[in-house]
Amino acid sequence: MDYNFDQIIDRKSTHCEKWDVKDGELPMWVADMDFKTAPPIIDALEKRTAHGIFGYSYVPDYWYDAYINWWKNRYDFSIEKHWLIFTTGVIPAISSMVRKLTTPAEKVLVQTPVYNIFFNSIV
Repeated sequence: MDYNFDQIIDRKSTHCEKWDVKDGELPMWVADMDFKTAPPIIDALEKRTAHGIFGYSYVPDYWYDAYINWWKNRYDFSIEKHWLIFTTGVIPAISSMVRKLTTPAEKVLVQTPVYNIFFNSIV
């Protein structure tokens, strides 16, 4: 797939957390893309939303298979399905890992500079 990563898209005045900021402010705290979403992703989202029903879904086996195969094909590293946990984002993932791998009496090191929400996600 050919994709133009050099295309500049002006995100100002689009309710963009990253670019709708005060003059002189550098929005280096948010990890946001500055290029248009790839057409295959847009197509997949349009296909998924076409049925018009948005309820609670389970994670299908092909989600697990995609991760397992990606790691195997790129790094020759084998992952077991039960090692994987679906999460809705980085912050819920960090919170889950800290709760699973530590006790309340233990300390967690957060290397700075880092997204400031990371500090609250380990409480």
